[in-house]
Amino acid sequence: MIEESVPTAASADHPTSQRFLELLAARDFERLAASLAGDARARFLLPHGLEEYAGRDAIVRRMASWFGSASVFELKSSTGDEVGMRHRLSWRFNVVRDGGAREVIEQLVYLDLGPQGIEQLDLLCSGFQMEPGAVGAPMQLFDAGDMGCADGLAQEFRRQIAKVAIGGSLEVVVSDPAAKEDLPSLARLLGQRITSTEAHDDGRLTITVERQK
Repeated sequence: MIEESVPTAASADHPTSQRFLELLAARDFERLAASLAGDARARFLLPHGLEEYAGRDAIVRRMASWFGSASVFELKSSTGDEVGMRHRLSWRFNVVRDGGAREVIEQLVYLDLGPQGIEQLDLLCSGFQMEPGAVGAPMQLFDAGDMGCADGLAQEFRRQIAKVAIGGSLEVVVSDPAAKEDLPSLARLLGQRITSTEAHDDGRLTITVERQK
């Protein structure tokens, strides 16, 4: 069982499952790649679907894209076990990305070890989730007036939601009746979440969108 604290670096890059987690927690991606066999393969089941990679550099480059630029990256808990010949690891990190709110992410991985290092990784990921009790980014407002999709509402919405930190919300105020159907459909297509829709007496509509990714 791996201790539920940030592990210290081992003295050598021997291909063990515990070493893999130590290097990931330290964000030592160069040595993390060295712990994999050159022809290693990986399957990552992420919230949006399956991704597959061949070669240790491609695998570690993808993992670095998740965590490499985070301003806060803390190992909250981890477990380790064996399932037959496979090594099972799970970990949970607290993360702050791009100046946003504090998030938590949990991943479960099965590793196959060989003489040259880790040969196969099968990983399941929770995705980045707002940590319970975390203070998110302040609500932002986009007053679209009578702008409709034919007048560029879709393009302007994309631009405005991109300014919102992940986990934050954007209130869109519109008077175009078609926006009641068009805007929520567009937001969901972009992977965002509609948290409320409010109709006003003057015919305007306020649609609140939470940025998910």
